[in-house]
Amino acid sequence: MTIAAVAYSAPIARAAMQPFSPGSPFRTPIPGGAAIDPNSDAMVAHLSSDGAMYANLVAYGVPIYQADAGTPGRTVSCTEDWGRCPFDGVRVPIPAGAQSSSGSDAAMVVVDASSGQIFELWRAHPAGGGWTAGWGSITNLNGSGWGGGATGSGASRLGGVIQVAEIQEGVIPHALAVATNNVCARTFRAPATSTDGTSARANCIPEGARIRLDPGLDIDALGLPSGVRAVARAMQVYGAYVVDVSGAPLNVAFEVDPSGNGIGATYRQAGFTGDYDPMSAVPWDRLQVLA
Repeated sequence: MTIAAVAYSAPIARAAMQPFSPGSPFRTPIPGGAAIDPNSDAMVAHLSSDGAMYANLVAYGVPIYQADAGTPGRTVSCTEDWGRCPFDGVRVPIPAGAQSSSGSDAAMVVVDASSGQIFELWRAHPAGGGWTAGWGSITNLNGSGWGGGATGSGASRLGGVIQVAEIQEGVIPHALAVATNNVCARTFRAPATSTDGTSARANCIPEGARIRLDPGLDIDALGLPSGVRAVARAMQVYGAYVVDVSGAPLNVAFEVDPSGNGIGATYRQAGFTGDYDPMSAVPWDRLQVLA
Protein backbone atom coordinates (compact mmCIF):
# COMPACT_ATOMS: atom_id res chain seq x y z
CA MET A 1 0.00 0.00 0.00
CA THR A 2 1.17 3.52 -0.73
CA ILE A 3 -0.11 6.69 0.92
CA ALA A 4 0.17 9.84 -1.16
CA ALA A 5 1.76 12.82 0.56
CA VAL A 6 -0.53 15.68 -0.32
CA ALA A 7 -1.32 19.09 1.10
CA TYR A 8 -4.90 19.55 2.15
CA SER A 9 -7.10 21.70 4.36
CA ALA A 10 -10.21 21.03 6.42
CA PRO A 11 -12.33 18.97 6.34
CA ILE A 12 -9.91 16.35 4.95
CA ALA A 13 -8.79 14.12 7.82
CA ARG A 14 -5.98 12.36 5.95
CA ALA A 15 -4.18 11.98 2.67
CA ALA A 16 -5.51 9.59 0.05
CA MET A 17 -4.68 5.92 0.50
CA GLN A 18 -3.78 3.58 -2.32
CA PRO A 19 -4.71 0.16 -0.93
CA PHE A 20 -3.78 -3.22 -2.41
CA SER A 21 -0.79 -4.47 -4.35
CA PRO A 22 0.46 -2.72 -7.50
CA GLY A 23 -0.83 -5.70 -9.49
CA SER A 24 -4.34 -5.48 -8.07
CA PRO A 25 -7.10 -5.22 -10.68
CA PHE A 26 -8.15 -2.00 -8.96
CA ARG A 27 -4.73 -0.41 -9.56
CA THR A 28 -4.10 -1.61 -13.10
CA PRO A 29 -4.92 0.75 -16.01
CA ILE A 30 -6.93 -0.65 -18.88
CA PRO A 31 -4.46 -1.86 -21.52
CA GLY A 32 -4.48 -0.47 -25.02
CA GLY A 33 -6.53 -2.51 -27.45
CA ALA A 34 -8.79 -3.96 -24.75
CA ALA A 35 -11.55 -6.05 -26.33
CA ILE A 36 -15.18 -4.95 -26.04
CA ASP A 37 -17.84 -7.41 -24.90
CA PRO A 38 -20.07 -8.46 -27.85
CA ASN A 39 -23.14 -7.57 -25.75
CA SER A 40 -21.74 -4.21 -24.64
CA ASP A 41 -24.28 -2.03 -26.46
CA ALA A 42 -27.24 -3.82 -24.87
CA MET A 43 -25.72 -3.72 -21.39
CA VAL A 44 -24.81 -0.05 -21.72
CA ALA A 45 -28.33 0.79 -22.90
CA HIS A 46 -29.56 -0.22 -19.46
CA LEU A 47 -26.64 1.20 -17.47
CA SER A 48 -27.11 4.60 -19.12
CA SER A 49 -30.91 4.56 -19.23
CA ASP A 50 -31.18 7.31 -16.59
CA GLY A 51 -28.49 9.40 -18.28
CA ALA A 52 -26.67 9.20 -14.97
CA MET A 53 -24.01 7.56 -12.86
CA TYR A 54 -25.30 8.39 -9.41
CA ALA A 55 -22.69 9.44 -6.86
CA ASN A 56 -23.23 7.59 -3.58
CA LEU A 57 -21.85 10.32 -1.35
CA VAL A 58 -23.74 9.90 1.93
CA ALA A 59 -26.47 7.30 2.55
CA TYR A 60 -24.71 4.60 0.53
CA GLY A 61 -21.23 6.06 0.74
CA VAL A 62 -18.48 4.28 2.66
CA PRO A 63 -17.13 5.74 5.92
CA ILE A 64 -13.39 5.01 6.09
CA TYR A 65 -11.60 5.03 9.44
CA GLN A 66 -7.96 4.47 10.30
CA ALA A 67 -6.86 2.52 13.36
CA ASP A 68 -3.68 3.11 15.34
CA ALA A 69 -2.11 1.64 18.46
CA GLY A 70 -4.57 3.49 20.65
CA THR A 71 -7.73 2.32 18.87
CA PRO A 72 -9.79 0.07 21.12
CA GLY A 73 -10.45 -3.48 19.97
CA ARG A 74 -14.12 -4.44 20.00
CA THR A 75 -16.10 -7.63 19.55
CA VAL A 76 -18.18 -7.85 16.37
CA SER A 77 -20.96 -10.43 16.14
CA CYS A 78 -22.52 -11.44 12.81
CA THR A 79 -26.31 -11.44 12.58
CA GLU A 80 -26.54 -13.51 9.38
CA ASP A 81 -26.26 -17.29 9.63
CA TRP A 82 -23.94 -17.72 6.66
CA GLY A 83 -21.25 -19.80 8.33
CA ARG A 84 -18.42 -18.85 10.65
CA CYS A 85 -18.43 -15.11 11.30
CA PRO A 86 -15.17 -13.64 9.95
CA PHE A 87 -14.83 -11.61 13.16
CA ASP A 88 -15.10 -14.55 15.58
CA GLY A 89 -12.25 -14.40 18.08
CA VAL A 90 -11.01 -11.07 16.69
CA ARG A 91 -10.84 -7.75 18.49
CA VAL A 92 -11.75 -5.36 15.69
CA PRO A 93 -10.17 -1.89 16.07
CA ILE A 94 -13.08 0.54 15.81
CA PRO A 95 -12.49 4.18 16.77
CA ALA A 96 -14.69 5.80 19.38
CA GLY A 97 -17.54 7.65 17.70
CA ALA A 98 -17.34 5.62 14.48
CA GLN A 99 -20.56 5.51 12.48
CA SER A 100 -21.65 3.27 9.63
CA SER A 101 -23.36 4.74 6.59
CA SER A 102 -26.97 5.80 7.03
CA GLY A 103 -28.45 3.70 4.20
CA SER A 104 -29.63 0.12 4.57
CA ASP A 105 -26.12 -1.20 3.80
CA ALA A 106 -24.82 0.49 6.99
CA ALA A 107 -21.30 -0.02 5.63
CA MET A 108 -18.08 0.84 7.43
CA VAL A 109 -14.39 0.23 6.79
CA VAL A 110 -11.48 0.40 9.25
CA VAL A 111 -7.93 0.36 7.89
CA ASP A 112 -5.15 -0.85 10.20
CA ALA A 113 -1.93 -0.15 8.32
CA SER A 114 0.23 -1.57 11.14
CA SER A 115 -1.31 -5.03 10.79
CA GLY A 116 -1.93 -4.75 7.04
CA GLN A 117 -5.63 -5.45 7.48
CA ILE A 118 -8.91 -3.88 6.39
CA PHE A 119 -11.94 -4.59 8.56
CA GLU A 120 -15.03 -4.34 6.36
CA LEU A 121 -18.48 -4.36 7.93
CA TRP A 122 -21.91 -4.57 6.30
CA ARG A 123 -25.07 -3.64 8.20
CA ALA A 124 -22.89 -2.54 11.08
CA HIS A 125 -24.34 -1.13 14.30
CA PRO A 126 -22.99 -0.50 17.80
CA ALA A 127 -24.34 -2.88 20.43
CA GLY A 128 -23.37 -2.28 24.03
CA GLY A 129 -19.59 -2.07 24.13
CA GLY A 130 -19.22 -3.97 20.87
CA TRP A 131 -20.78 -4.05 17.41
CA THR A 132 -22.96 -6.26 15.27
CA ALA A 133 -22.64 -6.71 11.52
CA GLY A 134 -24.76 -8.61 9.07
CA TRP A 135 -21.52 -9.90 7.60
CA GLY A 136 -18.14 -8.61 6.55
CA SER A 137 -14.55 -9.47 5.84
CA ILE A 138 -10.99 -9.03 7.05
CA THR A 139 -9.06 -8.17 3.90
CA ASN A 140 -5.32 -8.03 3.20
CA LEU A 141 -4.40 -4.38 2.71
CA ASN A 142 -1.60 -5.47 0.39
CA GLY A 143 -3.52 -8.14 -1.52
CA SER A 144 -5.63 -8.07 -4.68
CA GLY A 145 -8.74 -6.51 -3.12
CA TRP A 146 -10.87 -9.51 -4.10
CA GLY A 147 -12.01 -12.76 -2.50
CA GLY A 148 -13.73 -11.60 0.69
CA GLY A 149 -17.32 -11.54 1.84
CA ALA A 150 -18.03 -7.84 2.31
CA THR A 151 -19.77 -7.44 -1.07
CA GLY A 152 -21.83 -9.75 -3.24
CA SER A 153 -19.04 -10.00 -5.81
CA GLY A 154 -16.21 -10.74 -3.38
CA ALA A 155 -14.70 -7.28 -3.89
CA SER A 156 -13.29 -5.44 -0.93
CA ARG A 157 -15.69 -2.82 0.43
CA LEU A 158 -12.76 -0.38 0.22
CA GLY A 159 -11.83 -1.37 -3.32
CA GLY A 160 -12.59 1.31 -5.89
CA VAL A 161 -14.11 3.77 -3.42
CA ILE A 162 -13.45 7.38 -4.47
CA GLN A 163 -11.83 9.15 -1.53
CA VAL A 164 -12.47 12.72 -0.42
CA ALA A 165 -8.77 13.54 -0.77
CA GLU A 166 -8.72 12.22 -4.35
CA ILE A 167 -11.51 14.61 -5.31
CA GLN A 168 -9.61 17.48 -3.69
CA GLU A 169 -6.47 16.53 -5.62
CA GLY A 170 -8.42 16.04 -8.85
CA VAL A 171 -6.87 12.64 -9.61
CA ILE A 172 -8.33 9.18 -8.96
CA PRO A 173 -5.53 6.65 -9.59
CA HIS A 174 -7.57 3.45 -9.58
CA ALA A 175 -10.60 1.68 -10.99
CA LEU A 176 -13.94 2.58 -9.44
CA ALA A 177 -16.60 0.44 -7.74
CA VAL A 178 -20.03 0.54 -9.36
CA ALA A 179 -23.35 -1.16 -8.74
CA THR A 180 -26.46 -1.67 -10.86
CA ASN A 181 -29.99 -3.04 -10.61
CA ASN A 182 -29.31 -5.36 -13.57
CA VAL A 183 -26.70 -7.77 -12.17
CA CYS A 184 -26.83 -11.25 -13.70
CA ALA A 185 -28.05 -14.15 -11.60
CA ARG A 186 -25.74 -17.16 -11.22
CA THR A 187 -22.96 -15.87 -13.49
CA PHE A 188 -19.96 -13.68 -12.76
CA ARG A 189 -16.52 -13.10 -14.21
CA ALA A 190 -13.04 -12.70 -12.79
CA PRO A 191 -11.91 -10.99 -10.66
CA ALA A 192 -15.30 -11.47 -8.94
CA THR A 193 -15.58 -14.66 -6.91
CA SER A 194 -19.36 -14.72 -6.46
CA THR A 195 -22.56 -12.88 -7.34
CA ASP A 196 -25.67 -11.68 -5.56
CA GLY A 197 -27.41 -10.74 -8.80
CA THR A 198 -30.97 -11.73 -9.65
CA SER A 199 -31.44 -10.50 -13.23
CA ALA A 200 -32.26 -12.97 -16.00
CA ARG A 201 -32.50 -10.28 -18.70
CA ALA A 202 -30.53 -10.76 -21.89
CA ASN A 203 -28.72 -7.47 -21.21
CA CYS A 204 -27.79 -8.20 -17.59
CA ILE A 205 -24.21 -7.42 -16.58
CA PRO A 206 -22.16 -9.89 -14.52
CA GLU A 207 -20.43 -8.90 -11.33
CA GLY A 208 -16.73 -8.60 -11.98
CA ALA A 209 -17.35 -7.01 -15.38
CA ARG A 210 -15.14 -4.01 -16.11
CA ILE A 211 -16.68 -0.99 -17.78
CA ARG A 212 -15.07 2.17 -19.05
CA LEU A 213 -15.91 5.50 -20.62
CA ASP A 214 -14.96 5.62 -24.29
CA PRO A 215 -11.31 6.75 -24.32
CA GLY A 216 -11.99 8.67 -27.54
CA LEU A 217 -14.37 11.03 -25.73
CA ASP A 218 -12.90 14.53 -25.29
CA ILE A 219 -13.43 15.08 -21.56
CA ASP A 220 -11.95 18.58 -21.67
CA ALA A 221 -14.59 19.73 -24.15
CA LEU A 222 -17.45 18.90 -21.78
CA GLY A 223 -16.85 21.74 -19.32
CA LEU A 224 -17.27 19.45 -16.33
CA PRO A 225 -16.90 20.48 -12.68
CA SER A 226 -13.54 19.39 -11.30
CA GLY A 227 -14.87 16.44 -9.30
CA VAL A 228 -16.96 15.06 -12.13
CA ARG A 229 -14.04 15.51 -14.50
CA ALA A 230 -11.83 13.43 -12.18
CA VAL A 231 -14.44 10.67 -12.17
CA ALA A 232 -14.79 10.74 -15.96
CA ARG A 233 -11.02 10.63 -16.47
CA ALA A 234 -10.65 7.69 -14.09
CA MET A 235 -13.42 5.92 -16.00
CA GLN A 236 -11.39 6.30 -19.19
CA VAL A 237 -8.03 5.25 -17.76
CA TYR A 238 -8.96 2.63 -15.15
CA GLY A 239 -12.66 2.00 -15.69
CA ALA A 240 -14.85 0.48 -13.00
CA TYR A 241 -15.78 -2.96 -11.75
CA VAL A 242 -19.35 -4.05 -11.14
CA VAL A 243 -19.18 -5.10 -7.49
CA ASP A 244 -22.72 -5.05 -6.12
CA VAL A 245 -26.46 -4.74 -6.67
CA SER A 246 -28.14 -1.34 -6.32
CA GLY A 247 -31.57 0.19 -6.80
CA ALA A 248 -30.65 2.24 -9.89
CA PRO A 249 -29.14 1.51 -13.31
CA LEU A 250 -25.70 2.78 -12.26
CA ASN A 251 -24.19 4.01 -8.99
CA VAL A 252 -20.58 4.66 -7.99
CA ALA A 253 -19.12 4.48 -4.48
CA PHE A 254 -17.56 7.44 -2.67
CA GLU A 255 -16.07 7.87 0.78
CA VAL A 256 -18.38 9.65 3.19
CA ASP A 257 -16.86 13.05 4.01
CA PRO A 258 -15.67 12.84 7.63
CA SER A 259 -16.78 16.43 8.29
CA GLY A 260 -20.35 15.16 8.62
CA ASN A 261 -21.73 18.33 7.04
CA GLY A 262 -24.13 17.01 4.39
CA ILE A 263 -22.08 15.88 1.41
CA GLY A 264 -19.16 17.93 2.74
CA ALA A 265 -17.36 21.05 1.59
CA THR A 266 -14.87 19.23 -0.63
CA TYR A 267 -17.55 17.55 -2.70
CA ARG A 268 -19.59 20.75 -2.94
CA GLN A 269 -16.58 22.78 -4.05
CA ALA A 270 -15.79 20.13 -6.68
CA GLY A 271 -19.23 20.59 -8.23
CA PHE A 272 -21.37 17.86 -6.67
CA THR A 273 -24.84 19.11 -5.82
CA GLY A 274 -26.00 16.50 -3.32
CA ASP A 275 -26.19 12.82 -2.49
CA TYR A 276 -26.89 10.75 -5.63
CA ASP A 277 -25.63 13.55 -7.89
CA PRO A 278 -26.28 12.08 -11.37
CA MET A 279 -23.18 13.58 -13.03
CA SER A 280 -25.47 13.93 -16.04
CA ALA A 281 -23.13 16.22 -18.00
CA VAL A 282 -21.13 13.11 -18.87
CA PRO A 283 -22.53 11.15 -21.85
CA TRP A 284 -22.87 7.83 -20.06
CA ASP A 285 -24.18 6.22 -23.24
CA ARG A 286 -20.50 6.29 -24.28
CA LEU A 287 -19.72 3.58 -21.73
CA GLN A 288 -18.20 0.32 -22.94
CA VAL A 289 -18.23 -3.10 -21.28
CA LEU A 290 -14.93 -4.88 -21.70
CA ALA A 291 -14.75 -8.55 -22.63
